[in-house]
Amino acid sequence: MKIFTVGYEGASIEQFVSFLNREGIELIADVRKNPVSRKKGFSKRQLAAHLGEKNIEYLHLPGLGMPTEWRKKAKAQIITRQRMFQDYVKKVLPKQSEEIQLLRKLLREKKTCLLCFEADPSDCHRRNISDEIQRVDKKVKVEDLDVFAGAALKIFSPTKTKRPPGEFPTA
Repeated sequence: MKIFTVGYEGASIEQFVSFLNREGIELIADVRKNPVSRKKGFSKRQLAAHLGEKNIEYLHLPGLGMPTEWRKKAKAQIITRQRMFQDYVKKVLPKQSEEIQLLRKLLREKKTCLLCFEADPSDCHRRNISDEIQRVDKKVKVEDLDVFAGAALKIFSPTKTKRPPGEFPTA
């Protein structure tokens, strides 16, 4: 059993949806608190419509999102991103056992992929979610997808370039 994760940072909606289709993803679980984006095509309704054109289901799980206030504090460097992720694991994930159980059920039925903005999964809370799923179910494997794998351009690939500390993308 496997759960996939992906970030859309740096991709156009066309690149992104085509990539997911090639990977055989059947369900996108959007784990953004607020599924809006300044990036064309990545807000909830538009994204769901684009995915639907390729028969990829869309599910928004806002309870698994990173609290907006924490992201703002990290961006302003009031707290570190490390602290933000630690607080997420301690304060948010324990309250979301139903959504974690739903994801476990869904990944048994469909090729399921967690979605957020950051291309680098080590700099995104979807890593904490996939870690929690693995903690609860040791049989689950995690695969972080890279939209740009094999392309000439690598954007914040977890195996290549890391985002410099304090540099925050805008969604």
